[in-house]
Parts: sequence; C-alpha cells; structure tokens
Amino acid sequence: MNPQFLKSAGNPSGFVLHRGTVAGEPFVAVATLETENRKTGNMVQIWFLLENVNPVAAVLCQVDTFTICDGCPFAGGNGCYVNVGQAPLSVWKTFKRGSYPELLPANYSDVFSGRKVRFGAYGNPTLLPLPKVDAIARASAGWTGYFHDWRSNPQAAEYGRYFMASTETESSFRAAVAAGFRVFHVSPEKPAGSIECLAESAGMSCEKCRLCDGRFRAVAPAFGQPGRALPSVWINPHGSKAGRAAAVAMAD
Repeated sequence: MNPQFLKSAGNPSGFVLHRGTVAGEPFVAVATLETENRKTGNMVQIWFLLENVNPVAAVLCQVDTFTICDGCPFAGGNGCYVNVGQAPLSVWKTFKRGSYPELLPANYSDVFSGRKVRFGAYGNPTLLPLPKVDAIARASAGWTGYFHDWRSNPQAAEYGRYFMASTETESSFRAAVAAGFRVFHVSPEKPAGSIECLAESAGMSCEKCRLCDGRFRAVAPAFGQPGRALPSVWINPHGSKAGRAAAVAMAD
C-alpha cells in the first residue's frame, strides 16, 4: 500500500472499484481498507451493494436473492450469517455520501500491494469483471473469495481460478466438485475429503490461512509424503441465523 497515494486521494476509508447492473438493478463494488473482523484479520474487504436499495431493505424485500446474492439459498434473510444492518449498511451509507473515490486499475498496486484481499465480504464477487479480479489478485499479497452463481454464470470456470464455489446441500457439493471447483461448504455435515475451516478448528485468521483462493495449487511435499492439491473447505452454519441456515442445508 502506498501512503503517498492514499494521502493524495484524501486518505479515504475505501474506494469504488466498479459500477454495473445485475438483473436490471445498478450496483457498486466498494473496497474498504480496514476492518476489526477477527475471523478474517485485517484484509481489504470488497462489498457488492445495490446502489438504490439499502442492504436491509434489499433483504426484507428479497431483491438480494436475484441480484447481488444470486444463487445463495441463505439470501433473503434465510440463514445468511452477515448482519446487513451493521457493516454492509454502514458501507452503503458512506458510499451514498460520496465518501469513496473511484479507484482506477492503474492505481491498484497503490492500494492492494502487500495487502490480503477478501473478495465478497458481501455479495457475489463474480459481479466484478474478470480483468479487474485478475489485476487485484496480481497486485495483492493473497486473497479469498466465494461465489454462489457457479451453476449459471457463463464465466464460472474462469472465476473458479480465483474463488471457491459456495455450496450448502449434499447435492450442490457433489455438483460443484463434479464441475471441477474447489468448494466452500456450509452445512452441519462435513463432506468426505474436505477440511474444516481453520478459523474454526485452529483459530487461524483468513488473512493468514488463505486456503479459500479457489486455486488447485499443489501443497509442497512434507515429511517425505507426496504433494497434493488443496482440499475443499467445510464450516458449520454460524451467526444469528445459524439454525435457519442448517435447516436449509439439510433440506436436500
């Protein structure tokens, strides 16, 4: 990260990365630079928010289900762990005040260099065009990301180079694996061959772990054992709506 660039930009708390439309609704991608989220660690957080509907209203009227959270069975207040009345609403209000300047790709290294990035703190990171995803990934020191529209997105295979396919039910897990994705699975039942999220099993932050970067990169051999591809990752439903999420996951 380049302090001189940030100073010249007015030391904002974040930047607008992209504007677009999804299902006819305008949305914005915002990167915020600091967080106190202990699970993720202090990663740059990228949020996908509808421009004209605040996140709380979007969930209440379930417009999130076919726009920024398309493909997620936990959307529409149906089990998502994200409290949209907290960080997402705060980011949306700051955006509406015009407090986030636009960030051009030419300046990505000024913001992302040396930082870990969380694509999709809220919303599908596939809303960010692939060239921008690639440029941010290359400029950063590592990233995590998950997407729910892996069944319907025509560029799903390309996005799978960067992001985990999100699944919840046994059948969706099998389908995503069969399609060639590494998977982040949220369910009370751990799929065979997956590894438990290290934030849960070992108290390791996402910033340090970075298992969830989508790539099938090989793990270096250790103690004389052959190397292997990284596994899919599993976590129990969590957050205030964990019970609802568990019911959805087990309804397959």
